[in-house]
Amino acid sequence: MTARSLTELVDEASSWTPVDWWRLELRSFSRTPAQRPLAVLAPAEAMSEHRGVTLGSFIQGLAYLFAVAAPVIAAAAMVRWVLGDTAYDFPLAFAGTITLVSLLVTGWSELQRLRHPRASRASAVRTLALIHVIPGLITALIALTAGAPFLQGGAWVWIAVVAADIVVHVVILIRGPLPAGGPQNERENLQWSIREIPPGTLAEITARRDAAIRRLADRGLIEPGTATRALTTAPGELALTLAPELQKSDPQRS
Repeated sequence: MTARSLTELVDEASSWTPVDWWRLELRSFSRTPAQRPLAVLAPAEAMSEHRGVTLGSFIQGLAYLFAVAAPVIAAAAMVRWVLGDTAYDFPLAFAGTITLVSLLVTGWSELQRLRHPRASRASAVRTLALIHVIPGLITALIALTAGAPFLQGGAWVWIAVVAADIVVHVVILIRGPLPAGGPQNERENLQWSIREIPPGTLAEITARRDAAIRRLADRGLIEPGTATRALTTAPGELALTLAPELQKSDPQRS
């Protein structure tokens, strides 16, 4: 985010529409984690300002994708084994290993949730839990029945790993999508993200935003009263205050 980028947005405008308030705010918070919860609320017409995929978010996305896929792959390997020649290639170690990596990713995710609590959709939490619990139960059931003769040496360690993954996600499901004492909806997610920005950085963001608003007024693109109203809004509340009709509705958490 730079002052120039905001100046370009203002100088390139021949008129100022409600969508432009969202574009201005999204551009103001580029290079900050607060842009993501703001983008969740923003209309599709303003999403060109969203910074999109970064190297960090790409790596994180791959890790989360693996965490989702691992228990399914593990269960598929066990099912394939039990439907084939059960005398060879018992895949419990493979299933346990990828489940362990998945469990570590889940642990990291939960640590981040403790540091930066955010509200989630109930449907997303429920789906994620079931993707772990159901395949985990399949893996464990096959290992304890058809695979029982092969449970020798350290094989029980992998059963314990699979069981731990099941228990963790049952606990996550019971806990629900809303962190106790934390944000309870998408708008509160944005507010918490804003509060986590270092004060100096937030002051710079606000100063650049305010300079852009004054330039809008100088160019006659907004009325003086609108400029005054815009300048008095808190960081992260500009578009929600000046163009609330474009806000995406907070999804039902059922």
